[in-house]
Amino acid sequence: MNCNKFEELLSAYQDNTLSPDQKKEFTKHMNKCPDCEETVDRVNHLKSILPELNQEVPFFLRNRLYLIGESEEEITPVKNYGYIRWVAAAIGTMVLFLNLFYFTNIFPAANKTLHTAVAGIENFVVETEAFIGRIKESNNFFIFKKTETITKSEKKKRNPKAKKKTIRGFEYG
Repeated sequence: MNCNKFEELLSAYQDNTLSPDQKKEFTKHMNKCPDCEETVDRVNHLKSILPELNQEVPFFLRNRLYLIGESEEEITPVKNYGYIRWVAAAIGTMVLFLNLFYFTNIFPAANKTLHTAVAGIENFVVETEAFIGRIKESNNFFIFKKTETITKSEKKKRNPKAKKKTIRGFEYG
């Protein structure tokens, strides 16, 4: 018997569940090997002082331990979102390269091209914001104009020739 096999059988030895042949081989190895004998002595010492430890087990832990075998819930496997790590790594790499080329002058051609592209994006954003501001200031912000709900007879009285449709209070046509 080797020391690894000895350690595997140590728990069964302490519980006195070894077969007579295993027990004989176990004690024979224990008598020959001082390290394994010391291990058995330490385990016996721990078993002897264990009853002296009167620590209260926390309530939540005790209940979890009691309910381990009674759990009827089906455990669903966690979805693997490994691709998110790759996407995050790719985005991080792009940000690092953009910072390298934008804030440093290591590659002047790349720096100039990147500054030109960023200026173009800034110009587009400013022009779009101005366009949206002009639309908001005008009365034609929505494609549909808000109207009050009127009956068909009132509509005919107001403008009998117009063929505009009203859907949920909005008029179009």
